[in-house]
Amino acid sequence: MNKHLEKEDVRIDELDQKIIAFFQRDGRSSYTEIAEELGITVGTVRNRVQRLIENKIMKIVGVVDPFKTGMESVSMFGLKVQLNKLDEVVQKLVKIPEVRFVAAATGAFDLYVQIITSSNKELYRIMKEELSEIDGILSTDSSMILELHKQSYDWGVNLP
Repeated sequence: MNKHLEKEDVRIDELDQKIIAFFQRDGRSSYTEIAEELGITVGTVRNRVQRLIENKIMKIVGVVDPFKTGMESVSMFGLKVQLNKLDEVVQKLVKIPEVRFVAAATGAFDLYVQIITSSNKELYRIMKEELSEIDGILSTDSSMILELHKQSYDWGVNLP
């Protein structure tokens, strides 16, 4: 079993993809609305959504622009990591509340990390007291995000 899957390797079909597409357009879509639009029962929608959520394929959340919610410091870090400590580094990074995104990558950096804080002072504290204490991080390169121009979530559904 792939260690990154929490449950069994679940395959999604065309109906799952259509349900996901509804929530990507509007996370407040009702099961009734979806059922009527797709010509299926509300119970089918409910069961499908529950399975998608339980298997970590879909998550329904409210997405905000951090700059409009008082979070004035948004930064993206590229990290070079000692590869035999990659999993340990990831485990420590995801425990830091201000870390909002962690992804392994190819190219110039092994990991990309987004950190969102209320101030540059708080960001500096995290860099000094938390990032610098993680064994296995070899170097970091950071960029401040100044403004969001696009933030979309209507991808990942391959409808024919």
